[in-house]
Amino acid sequence: MSFYPKNQITLIITLVFVLISSDLLWAQKEFILWEGAVLNQAKQNSGTSMAMPEMRKLENEAEMALKSGPFSVVHKKQLPPSGDIHDYTSMGPYWWPDPEKEDGLPYIRRDGEVNPEFYDYKDHDEFGALMKSLNTLSKAYYFLENEQYAQYAIRLIKTWFLDSETRMNPNLNYAQRIPGRTEGRGIGIIDTRRMAVLPDVLKMLSASEHWEVSMEKGMKDWLAAYVSWLVNSKHGKDEAVHGNNHTTWYFAQIIPLTIYLDQSDRADSLAKAGLPLILEEMIEKDGSQPAELARTISWNYSSMNLLAIMYFAQACEKVGINLWDAVNEKGGSIAKGMDFLFQYTKTKNDWPYKQIKPLNPVLIKDQLNIAAYKYGNKKYKKVADQMISESTEFNYWDLVNFKQISK
Repeated sequence: MSFYPKNQITLIITLVFVLISSDLLWAQKEFILWEGAVLNQAKQNSGTSMAMPEMRKLENEAEMALKSGPFSVVHKKQLPPSGDIHDYTSMGPYWWPDPEKEDGLPYIRRDGEVNPEFYDYKDHDEFGALMKSLNTLSKAYYFLENEQYAQYAIRLIKTWFLDSETRMNPNLNYAQRIPGRTEGRGIGIIDTRRMAVLPDVLKMLSASEHWEVSMEKGMKDWLAAYVSWLVNSKHGKDEAVHGNNHTTWYFAQIIPLTIYLDQSDRADSLAKAGLPLILEEMIEKDGSQPAELARTISWNYSSMNLLAIMYFAQACEKVGINLWDAVNEKGGSIAKGMDFLFQYTKTKNDWPYKQIKPLNPVLIKDQLNIAAYKYGNKKYKKVADQMISESTEFNYWDLVNFKQISK
């Protein structure tokens, strides 16, 4: 016999579902590159007075994101060689007219120096702005539980990937063209490296009331076609074995996508294919990355490649491969790669390698947070937290302290 009237029981059940529904849905999501346990702890901390500056930063960024976009490949003025405006196209950033040639062709390379013509190709910037907005809006939806942010993020996704009039074709055939040399190359795949976190964005947004099953199917169809292009095209095959940060970002991007698509066999084979090309080749015994140190902005490239190596390791974890404790034949490891860069966070002027742009220690902030979590290293987290005031964007790692993330 019940002690409550039937209508009161119904009300209690409804309230319980309302209170737990969003958190339960998020708790059921298994993220790939984002650390679910850290996100959960960060959300628990988000209501504290200590977190208020970061939460204001997130809300301000989200409000700005609501006013930007939608983004699309059809906004560009130049048609790619295919004549299809839906094909992504960009120009290699470090290629300039040859001053000794009347027409400047073929262009010549000036490493680290961006030709202003690069910015005339809008697809690159539009995609970067898209991923920045999606990252912000999905995090704002999670932490602030405002459906408006999820709704607009979903609109951005539909515009870039799904709507027939504005969608991008799932290939990069014409990325990073070089006037007088090529209309596209495998190196251009690095343009979409930020797509590595897209599966986690989609997982987070799928808890929204605005998420549609048909949209999830559409995204999986698009991503499946894109992964097939990455695996089977000449550009994709070239990039996989190119060496340096290009190879790392190829695998750091494609493995999370295959995991999201439930292509477990392909994810496993890609992880194993990447091992000798990345872990074995790229890090020396002292933790240096020779291929990146050879660049004219060696700090930037060493930082960027280490983040890609960490993403690769995180993705490999999902298929049962532990790279965090692995040591290659040269004695190199991810931990040594972190320590090599860490030593210069306090003495940036002592960086002995070529750097034609100002050295920015904040470029390794994400890497320090990930390494602090994976290795239980307090000194990494301490330095990362000291960089919070220098960071211009919200980061969920900034809401947790070392004690809360130490395993």
